[in-house]
Amino acid sequence: MEWLQNKWSKMKWRGKLMKCFKDGGIVKSVKHGQHKNEYYPKIHDISIDKNHVRFVFTLRNGLNPELLLNNMWLFKQTFGDNIELSGKYKKFILAVYSNGIPTKINYNYGDIEPHMNQALVPIVAGFDNCNVLNVLDLKDLHHIMLTGSTGAGKSSLFRSMICSLIFYKTPDQIQFIMSDLKNSEFGIFRNIPHVKCIHMEQKPLLAELRAVETEMKRRSKLLDQHDVEHVSELEEKLPIIMIVIDEVFLLTDNDKIMKILTNISCLGRSASIHLILAMQRSAAKELGGQLLNNMNGRISGKQSNEVNAKIAGLKSSKDITIAGRMALSVNGEEKFIQVPFLEKKDAKKLLAPYKVEVVPDEDSDIEVVNEPIENLIASDIAQLPTIGGIHK
Repeated sequence: MEWLQNKWSKMKWRGKLMKCFKDGGIVKSVKHGQHKNEYYPKIHDISIDKNHVRFVFTLRNGLNPELLLNNMWLFKQTFGDNIELSGKYKKFILAVYSNGIPTKINYNYGDIEPHMNQALVPIVAGFDNCNVLNVLDLKDLHHIMLTGSTGAGKSSLFRSMICSLIFYKTPDQIQFIMSDLKNSEFGIFRNIPHVKCIHMEQKPLLAELRAVETEMKRRSKLLDQHDVEHVSELEEKLPIIMIVIDEVFLLTDNDKIMKILTNISCLGRSASIHLILAMQRSAAKELGGQLLNNMNGRISGKQSNEVNAKIAGLKSSKDITIAGRMALSVNGEEKFIQVPFLEKKDAKKLLAPYKVEVVPDEDSDIEVVNEPIENLIASDIAQLPTIGGIHK
């Protein structure tokens, strides 16, 4: 009896989807003499569980995929707001969720840490419709572009991404190079050993990126010498280098910086050198097609219009109305996520135990980081490492 009920349920869901295809004109018409045949998308599978219904279907050859995207309003009229459509050219998956994503999820590292264990370079993104935390691995995904208008939740996402990595890895395992030309985003990360430097001007940033490019070439030679594909396979343990730039759009007038960023986007993955770039909107054709194409991970909050959403590579971002709700695209597959909410004042409290004392160097504009003074002996003070500084 149960199988009969399941079969009947699938027939009802199938009928709803077919009605969407018909109402939206998602059909390929072929004339044969005086007759006309209509070919609707082919539904291959319908799976049902307590959380969602999942349709797998393919478009007929010659049918424009834009028909699906342009009719999302029709799918929402039929199935409600809690739906996701993924796919690119021919095969698509439509997921209809029984419950929506919560509108606010507070950051809790205790809940996040177990999900980071499966990734070499774990990047906390957000919770999806199944209330599953999406943690991306930059070893496979390479680099991330983060976009969205003011108030979309970019700052909170930055904080949860970076804080989680600082809590999860030691300074020997990861080093951050940060740039914030607006001087507004990264101050909370001052004097943390994981953070090598925070640049607020282009000239010192260029010098730093040149050094990273040199290190990338050195690591590439090591890979060749040892005949391995990734630095994690080397006997010598090398730290992950994470280049995090807010408002990268402000750097597009500097051809030298943009060229290095493009080179890193092409060659950095195997050397464990990764980019996280952000801007308010992705009206950044100025970034260059090659750099944008190499940003395999795209995350976008609310975009002001369809043009910006399309340039960001996440068309669904124009439909976002909730703060902290973002569209996530991994290799072209889109879904909605809710970013963990982490206020600046709370992030400061969480980071406080990781702070170290700074001893100013009169001959340099670099702030030098010490161990806590009680752990030092006099002979150590003259040989303090230059980590955790800020170039001004």
